[in-house]
Amino acid sequence: MKSIFLASTLGLLMMGCSTTSTSSPEKAQSTTSTLFKMTNTPFIGTTLSGQKIKLGGFSGLQFVEEKEGALMFQTVTDRGPNGELNGIDRPFLLPEFSPTVVFLKVDLKTKELSVAAEIKLKKKDGAPLTGLPNTRLEENPTDIFGLYYSVDQQGLDIEGLTPDGEGGWWMADEYAPSLVHFSEDGKLLRRLTPSNELPRMYSERKTNRGFEGVSKVENKLYGILQSPLPKEQPAKDGEFSRIVEVDLETMKTSAEYFYMFEKGNDKIGDIVALNARNFLVIEQNGKTGEHSQKYIYRITLGESDQLVKKTLIADLKKTPFNNVEKVEGLALIDNKRLAIIYDNDFQVNGKTNQATGLTPLNDSVNQLLILEFSESLLGNAAL
Repeated sequence: MKSIFLASTLGLLMMGCSTTSTSSPEKAQSTTSTLFKMTNTPFIGTTLSGQKIKLGGFSGLQFVEEKEGALMFQTVTDRGPNGELNGIDRPFLLPEFSPTVVFLKVDLKTKELSVAAEIKLKKKDGAPLTGLPNTRLEENPTDIFGLYYSVDQQGLDIEGLTPDGEGGWWMADEYAPSLVHFSEDGKLLRRLTPSNELPRMYSERKTNRGFEGVSKVENKLYGILQSPLPKEQPAKDGEFSRIVEVDLETMKTSAEYFYMFEKGNDKIGDIVALNARNFLVIEQNGKTGEHSQKYIYRITLGESDQLVKKTLIADLKKTPFNNVEKVEGLALIDNKRLAIIYDNDFQVNGKTNQATGLTPLNDSVNQLLILEFSESLLGNAAL
């Protein structure tokens, strides 16, 4: 890498600005969409106030196989159901919840989305993994009545997953932020963190805006931050996020790339590899309806420390996912089909009342969207 220091970032970006695409949504190729809903969602626990919570919070998505009229996928939950911040206090409705790999079945005939299996994630010693924060500095974990929980230095807020090629996964974590390796039975093997395997400045990410997506290609691992670093100066064309490349043979950062957001956007949803240099990325603004901006771009990595080239693939405002807030999972089925999943926050819908311990819930069911494209998703990208 040329540099990972803030002082040089703006100049590097300005030199590379000509490499980014300014494609408009109208240039996206034509697609057809099919929506699948989970109508029989399992419960995961009951809060201290007696509220029953259903499985949800899906982030990241991987296609497994197609057989007997069904598509099989893997997704992962985030840290678990939690209410809105009260200052820096964050109520955890089910503090014992372990982030979980969920195997999903999509029935192509009935349009039903269902849970086929689950693997609860574990710490290195085999104890259940928690989603509790690592420190109290940004988010202080409490129960639903405002009493403090202990923090967990090994707690993870998982937001994406990619196969490791050996039956396990690499996952993206928002807390440290970190890239985390798990075995096929869900046991933590290794955690890559800032100032160690990753650039130090990544620890300066906005609260709850760490790694949002992860993808592995051969011996390289790629993690993408959800949002711009708060102390980073915008380039002349706008704000950008960072993509880190880790060489899995040396376990060191081998390159960085800059992803420029479209105007009004500041959140990444997920990343999935097409090949060694080309990826698909969800970019969004976290809004719904008329003000929603949710796009899928194909990006091409060039030289380290330069902007990636972007080509618009789909405008999700023209799909049923226009009306959901967090599109956070993207999977490649084949060269003309994509699957997308969103995070329904375990149906949590507001601030916890510390007097009653009750949290508003909604009826937002888990949904998966399949987009079928008229042309190959690789386009003119080199294989």
